[in-house]
Amino acid sequence: MSGVSGIVSAVADGSPQLQGLQELPLPEPVSYVPQTIGWVLVAIVLPALVLLALWAAWRRYERQRYRRNALQELAGIEASLAAGQADPLQRAATLAAIPRLLKRTSLEVAPREQVAALTGEAWLAFLQRTRGCFDAHTGPLLTLASYAPPEQVARLSQDDAAALIRHARDWIEHHHVEI
Repeated sequence: MSGVSGIVSAVADGSPQLQGLQELPLPEPVSYVPQTIGWVLVAIVLPALVLLALWAAWRRYERQRYRRNALQELAGIEASLAAGQADPLQRAATLAAIPRLLKRTSLEVAPREQVAALTGEAWLAFLQRTRGCFDAHTGPLLTLASYAPPEQVARLSQDDAAALIRHARDWIEHHHVEI
């Protein structure tokens, strides 16, 4: 212990033996600037790729807006039918809105010349080709809701109406139109 206190007292006295010593120089701080061209390229390309991915995601989101709007409208139709309207003409009008909604939705993605004039079997074939969810039971229900007198449309059962809505939702969510 006395050896340590002796060194401390010698340093404090400013002894001539320690006068010639210099403090060791510290190394230069490490630079954060990239030293090779590869890191510069990564610093440029990586943010560009992130921005490109964000832009592509935004475009996809915007392109699918018609789908979200159609699903929202279909939810309103479904809620209207679930409320159990007493007026048969109002129920028929609500059911007739389903084929109109499908036609408007298809006009958003397919050329007007190909879709606008489709009716009956040709319309059902288009729906089958673009998704394939309307079967032998719900296809005629869609035609009935489109063209039958309101009194006949109002007589559709709750199960038939639910199947029509289920298939319409499936088509809206998953359709793919080749252009």
